[in-house]
Amino acid sequence: MHVNIRSLLPKFVLLTALAHSANPDVLAVSESWLRKATKNSEISIPNYNIFRQDRTAKGGGVAVYCRDGLQSNVILSRSIPKQFELLILKITLSRNKSLTVAACYRPPSAPSCALDTICELIAPHLASEFVLLGDLNWDMLNTPPVLQSKLDALNLTQIIKEPTRYNPNSVNKGTLIDVILTNWPSKYTSAVFNQDLSDHCLIACIRYGAAVKRPPLITVKRSLKHFCEQAFLIDLARVSWKDIDLIPSVEDAWSFFKSNFLTILDKYAPFKKCRTKNRYSPWFTPDLTALDQHKNILWRTAIASNSPRDMQLFREVRNQYTQSVRKAKASFFRQKFASCSSNSKKFWDTVKSMENKSTSSQLPTALRLGNTVTTDKSMIIENFNKHFSTAGHAFRLATSTSANSSAPPAAPRPSLSRFSFTQIQIADVLKELQNLDPYKSAGLDNLDPLFLKLSATIVATPITSLFNLSFISSEIPKDWKAAAVIPLFKGGDTLDPNCYRPISILPCLSKVFESQVNKQVTDHLESHRTFSAVQSGFRAGHGCTSATLKVLNDIITAIDKRQYCAAVFIDLAKAFDSVNHHILIGRLSSLGFSDDCLAWFTNYFADRVQCVKSEGMLSGPLAVSMGVPQGSILGPTLFSVYINDVALAAGDSLIHLYADDTILYTFGPSLDTVLSNLQTSFNAIQHSFPWPPTALKR
Repeated sequence: MHVNIRSLLPKFVLLTALAHSANPDVLAVSESWLRKATKNSEISIPNYNIFRQDRTAKGGGVAVYCRDGLQSNVILSRSIPKQFELLILKITLSRNKSLTVAACYRPPSAPSCALDTICELIAPHLASEFVLLGDLNWDMLNTPPVLQSKLDALNLTQIIKEPTRYNPNSVNKGTLIDVILTNWPSKYTSAVFNQDLSDHCLIACIRYGAAVKRPPLITVKRSLKHFCEQAFLIDLARVSWKDIDLIPSVEDAWSFFKSNFLTILDKYAPFKKCRTKNRYSPWFTPDLTALDQHKNILWRTAIASNSPRDMQLFREVRNQYTQSVRKAKASFFRQKFASCSSNSKKFWDTVKSMENKSTSSQLPTALRLGNTVTTDKSMIIENFNKHFSTAGHAFRLATSTSANSSAPPAAPRPSLSRFSFTQIQIADVLKELQNLDPYKSAGLDNLDPLFLKLSATIVATPITSLFNLSFISSEIPKDWKAAAVIPLFKGGDTLDPNCYRPISILPCLSKVFESQVNKQVTDHLESHRTFSAVQSGFRAGHGCTSATLKVLNDIITAIDKRQYCAAVFIDLAKAFDSVNHHILIGRLSSLGFSDDCLAWFTNYFADRVQCVKSEGMLSGPLAVSMGVPQGSILGPTLFSVYINDVALAAGDSLIHLYADDTILYTFGPSLDTVLSNLQTSFNAIQHSFPWPPTALKR
């Protein structure tokens, strides 16, 4: 399916509605008028992957939406100013079959050489089945001889036969400038639809043969069909939970709790496999579907009758449909925002859903690792796990990772009081359990937050005993150090594992425990003012707003003094994944942490593993030897400790830190002085970062 949209952004809501109602496998858009600054998340459609080739100057541009489940990747992307934009994708239909799809836009003012270049670029891809969709701005009802000779030489046939820009007063009722060209015309049937999005008609084709079925998204979850909360709680209360206090090993104590809890939980809420429906636009109502169908009928009637009255009636209903679609989406999100005005998390979740930032968790049909492409799902999740588990290894320090590493030492500090863990209270654990989000996923231990929340008053005491036993033994149950990782597609090449973001899910009780530990650690650090005043990440009373205001105030003050200002913005690649555990333990030691605490944190980092989990399948475990645990409660605090001393190396420049982002800036009476000071400070900063220089991105 193809449409010349003449600016995608203002018509994106209508394009989403089109994808919802027509459900095409491939939707090509020409004259997208997008710029590099436009993010894919701003124009993403649920259940589709987007590929684009923007024009560097004004106008033009093409984009292609391929539905989830189609193995698609870009094999050529080209833009030549004032000539054309071309995007070629390879879509794998089966193990031995593929389809090459191209989207092209050529402006009316393009020179004659543009056609030659387009033909040269597509010629190497014509050995297999090929389809080109786009707007070439040649009237194919009266095909120019030079164009026809090129198409004949390439064995390409135009399968659209009706005008695509309607003009009832012309001889042919319009012009045919939108094309679907293919080297296998017998496999396709085509159609021209109404003018919804611009003065161009929508064109489409159907390919004969076995359809590439959209694989169902399989999830495994607990069935609540026969769940009886009262019976579940009665059985839990019958367990002799006080016996956990007699078990000296934290691993054995955890096994006792886990086996008893899961035995009862599996009885009342067993696991089952479910097919998850594809995510569509929830604001697209049945009334809109009916109005869309009515509009399409009016278009066919108007074209057949060539009556101005029928065409006017179509336009009135089309405009009504356009307004209704926009109002439906606005009304839906207005109600969503009203319902979450007092909940900041739900508010931002709604913002993300409005911006289509939710990405697909469905496994790709194929994945490339090195020079090998695999389509076996079990191999795909194993390859994902290998890729994610080694994410930080490229940024290992060249020096030894032993405790005597030559990495930057912790800054000298005045004597701090020793910090040791204190016993956790049952009331605090009970409160944490009662505040659990019941909709969160369970970790690899299969203990769902919903059931821990329901049974909080029963299990709070044994869980508290388990937490305190961990402090005494300086050990953490191995299950709590195992993360389930879900790969989420970010956009780009579906074959490339770098285009997927790992989302880690840790066991629920490990996060409850870490929350209690984090409170004690944070109280110690904040009470002794160990965090730099210019560190705004992951701290109460600090944030993006406070960091921005501080930097802006400094700049405005300098401008008022008629001084020059220069800055370097620094981003750390894979910062959380490449934290060196030995260096971090040294940082904690310098902050007054007792030997027992250091032993606990050493065990916390030891023997961590992760598995990729998707569609009911689970990869084998792989060790994670670097980084702070993603998705953990302690991770952000520990990262702040790790990076805190960097602020001391700024010298004559100013610095501000927010998580893994750093701004280094300075002022002075002359530009030369400012740049010299900034370079000196940046050199010092490079040596103070506990990462190699290759990890710094400016």
